[in-house]
Amino acid sequence: MHSTWVVVADSARARIFERGARWQALDERHAMAHPESRLHAGDLRTGGRGEQRESMNRSAHSSDPATTPNEKQAEDFARDIAHALHDGRTRGEFEKLVLVAPPSFLGRLRQKLDNPTARCVAQEVDKNWARQSTGDIQGLLEKHF
Repeated sequence: MHSTWVVVADSARARIFERGARWQALDERHAMAHPESRLHAGDLRTGGRGEQRESMNRSAHSSDPATTPNEKQAEDFARDIAHALHDGRTRGEFEKLVLVAPPSFLGRLRQKLDNPTARCVAQEVDKNWARQSTGDIQGLLEKHF
C-alpha cells in the first residue's frame, strides 16, 4: 500500500480521492454531503437557549449560545469525515493524507482526527476547492506540490 487519500472538503460536502503515486490520476472513492450546513441558522434551531423572560421585567431578550447552529453543523460534519478517515486507515486503505479545505473547516477537521490518523497527514492546503471538478483539483494539486 502506497496510496494517498486526498480529502477535498468544506462544511457541506467532502470528496475523498485516492492517488497511488504523485502523478497518477485521482480516483474518487467517497463523496459525502451534509446539507444541514447550507441551511439558514434559524432553520437549524431545535431548542435550547433562545428567548428568555426576566421575572422582574416583562421584556424578552435572546441569549446567544456559545456555538452557533451553523458551527455545530460544521463540527458534526468534520466528525463524520474524521470517522471515514479513521475507518480507511484501520482497513489499511491509505498511507498518507492530503487535506484540502477552507481555513476554518480545515481547523475543525484537524481537531476531529484521532492521533494515528493525524500522523498520516502529509500535507494541507487551506483553500476551498470543494466545488472544483476532479480534473481541476488534480491540476491545482500539481501546482501546489
